[in-house]
Amino acid sequence: MFIPKIKITVAAREDAKVYAVDINQKTLDILFLIFEFKIAATPHIARLLNQPEQSKYLYLKLRMMWQAGLLESLQISVGTRQRGMPVYYMLAKDGLASLAGHLHYSKIHLKSYPSVASFIASGLFKHEAEIVELASLEAQNRTEKLRISFVGEMGSLSREVRSDKRLETFTPDYTVTYQINGESELVYTEFERTNKSPAGMLKKIDRYVRHLNAVENEHTILRIIFENENMEASFWLNILLNKPRLLQGLRTVTTNMALVRTSEQFLKPIYATVDTVDLRRDGRVTAYFSNRVKLFEGL
Repeated sequence: MFIPKIKITVAAREDAKVYAVDINQKTLDILFLIFEFKIAATPHIARLLNQPEQSKYLYLKLRMMWQAGLLESLQISVGTRQRGMPVYYMLAKDGLASLAGHLHYSKIHLKSYPSVASFIASGLFKHEAEIVELASLEAQNRTEKLRISFVGEMGSLSREVRSDKRLETFTPDYTVTYQINGESELVYTEFERTNKSPAGMLKKIDRYVRHLNAVENEHTILRIIFENENMEASFWLNILLNKPRLLQGLRTVTTNMALVRTSEQFLKPIYATVDTVDLRRDGRVTAYFSNRVKLFEGL
């Protein structure tokens, strides 16, 4: 199947239009959000900050921040198509420097943010764009009764210190906190766009189980969103045949991209768990989804 190539161009600033932007809380909220998710387009920022998607104020705010050197603007084209494609923003050096003036992140943390050149060269644009799209869709389910907050990959990263090294323990693509009946429920979210080796997937789950204690696990969910149902079924076949004990230490749920196309679907029964997956033998062993459940039954 032919897949059109994604081309990313860094927009050049117009020297004649340089703005002085106040580093107030609204500016910092935008910088924090883009830092957390690495990239974001205007609709994503609007949804995650609980603002109208068609806000002219936000559009102008982002453009002024770009002209002031706080942000970089990435223009996207797919194949020959450029018109109608969203503009994505990353933090520029001045944006990172503004965050450094506030004690929300350590210097080591800030240094881990990729430069525009290294990010484009990494080929991770599509992956990161899917992640911020998923999080921003889920954010639209906020209500007065259902409080939902988000932390992106940069803030979700968990490390431990051994000797003179800081080792990553687990790296969710983003983390969601649901406030339900006075309790905080943490949902570590992984997006799997490509096939990992069976051993690699088991190691990933094992890292979560080993580094989260029983008290944390009581209100913690590991959610894995797969690119398609075949990948999702392969995951369950692998873990149920090879290391089912991992499913005892942490509530693990899965779904796939076909089931999370709208905000409303995140609250529907779209998730598979160890109790809703069966193994069947028909010449070979396969995983079968007998049922799907909600992320939280009370929603």
